[in-house]
Amino acid sequence: MVHALQSTKNVLLPGGCLINIHDLPVPHLIEVQMGDTKVKAGWLLEDGDFKTERAGFDALIQVVAEGLFTLEDEMDFLVYTYAGRLAEVNEWLADTWEGAFLPARTSQRIEELLRGADKLAKIVINTPARMTKLRLA
Repeated sequence: MVHALQSTKNVLLPGGCLINIHDLPVPHLIEVQMGDTKVKAGWLLEDGDFKTERAGFDALIQVVAEGLFTLEDEMDFLVYTYAGRLAEVNEWLADTWEGAFLPARTSQRIEELLRGADKLAKIVINTPARMTKLRLA
């Protein structure tokens, strides 16, 4: 990852900026939304302890420490992913995120909440992310 960031300096104009967006290396909150009400059901976990996300942040830190870029700004925000059924969540995880999983109790809680809700209820995965703005030094 550091190599990719080092190579980026070759394509940026002098003083150019790089916007990097990474998921934060923390469990993602899972909620069930029923109308205006959201009920917390548990967390989405990652069996690699979010190693890829941590490596991405380590790479940013390294290129700033080496003086290739200066840190200009950071902003944390949430990315929401919605699903109508637990099977959709599991399909999405299988297709997009190797190593991510819902603990059994979280899956059970989601199913319980959906059973007691109307058909418009949805599962919400809250993914904390960070946008970092770096300026070519």
